[in-house]
Formats: sequence, structure tokens, C-alpha cells
Amino acid sequence: MNNDLKKIFDKAKLEKRSCLIGFVTGIDPDYKTSKKILIEMSKYCDAIEVGNPFNTSTSDSSIIMDANTRALNSGANTGKIFKLIKEVKSEIRKDIPFIIMGYLNPIYIYSIKKFAKSCKDSKVSGCIVVDSNNNAPEDKEIFTSLSKVNVSYIKLIAPTNGVSYIKKSLLRCSSFLYVVSIAGTTGSKQVNLKNVKKSIQLVRKVSKIPIGVGFGIKTKEDVSKVSKVADAVIVGSGIVDIIGKNTKNHNLTKKIGSYLKNLKKGLKK
Repeated sequence: MNNDLKKIFDKAKLEKRSCLIGFVTGIDPDYKTSKKILIEMSKYCDAIEVGNPFNTSTSDSSIIMDANTRALNSGANTGKIFKLIKEVKSEIRKDIPFIIMGYLNPIYIYSIKKFAKSCKDSKVSGCIVVDSNNNAPEDKEIFTSLSKVNVSYIKLIAPTNGVSYIKKSLLRCSSFLYVVSIAGTTGSKQVNLKNVKKSIQLVRKVSKIPIGVGFGIKTKEDVSKVSKVADAVIVGSGIVDIIGKNTKNHNLTKKIGSYLKNLKKGLKK
């Protein structure tokens, strides 16, 4: 397990709460604003997921897809995402873990070995590849390359996945398992607690690994419900929606800060 990620789960456990992990697409709506957003998020989140924008993503709602488009129109690419994370990490006081989240195609084009090296150089703690298959040779190569630089490979578990799939995923997953609450795209529906509890039961049959739950979590009430069963609550589309509606608003970062401050109130177990 990556030590930075281990620390946030250990700290949250002592404080009898879940971790709050926030997601935004990197360089949305532009580089300068994205940097300010990430710095603001670091005040409230235990960890931050930064999306590596991709124009043909398969698991994202229109909210995230619009964010991808804004970022790409602002010149986003994999190298600039790493540059952004490195700069933010150097400017914030807290040693907060950053996780890069994206799709296989940009990683493959960038080069898997180069990607792992950039993770290390940018002090990235974890990586999520949304569309990578456990049986794909690229998946094994990503896991091996990340392991060499002590970056956690975080796997996604959907409501449709059974114990066999979970066991295979755990072979390449150490810091936490990302349980998807709905069968669909991010931000398209409300969190489904029935699905969450079912997936967590299956995971707990074979592992004690920390569990993060995402997709459809937008309100303090959603956070409160999920925090009672999960080790981390992952919020993305709610933050990205604020960005999309306030790209020209000079109070954008304050709006995100207020939103996250309110969400944190629901973290207590």
C-alpha cells in the first residue's frame, strides 16, 4: 500500500469517520483556474482524484464529458496533467495524496513506462484506469510499472462484478478498492446503497482492503449514508457541475470550498 494513502485511512479511522476524496477533470476550465480549484480542494479533501481528459470516454456522464471538452480545448494532455499535479503538490501545505484517473488509450500513447515515471516525478500516490481489463496485457504492464515506483493501482468494482472478478482485481490492488454504486455513467443517477452494500459484502468475503464508494454521491445526505458503510466517499460530478456552471465566476473556488465544507459534515460514522 502506498504510504500516503495508508495515512489518510489510518487518520480517518482514528477520527471515526470516512475519508473524503474529491474528483475534478484536470485543466478544467483552464490551467490557471484548475490549479486554484485543486488548491482549494486540498483544504477539505483527504485525497484528490485528477481526471486525465479523454474525448471518447465510456463511463462518464455529460457533466464529465463537458469538463473533458473544456479541458482539451484549453490544451490539456497527459504531460500537462502531471505538470499541474506537481505544481499543486509543491504549493499546498498538506501532504495530500493525488490520484490520477483516466483511460487506457492516453496512457498507452504516452507510454506506460513513461507514465509510471511521471507518476513518481509528480508525487502521484495512485492511479485508476477506468477501462482497463484484468486480463489485458497492458493492465499487467501498468500494475508492474506502477509497483516499481510505489504508486498504487486502484481497481473499480461495479454492481455487476462477482467474487471471481473481485479476487482477480485484488491481485493488482493495494491501497483501496473503488466500488461503483450504480451500473451506468458517472453523475447520471443517485447513489444506490443497495448496490453498494451488496458489493461491499462480496469484497469483505475475501479481503479487508479499504473501500471507497463513488458515482452518484452529490449531497451531504448521500455522504452520510455512504460513510456508514465505506472507508472513503468519492465525490466528482457535484464538483464538476459547479465548475461547468461557473466558469466565468470569480467566486468559483469559494463555491467549491463551501460545497466541500458542507459535504464533510456527513463523514462521521
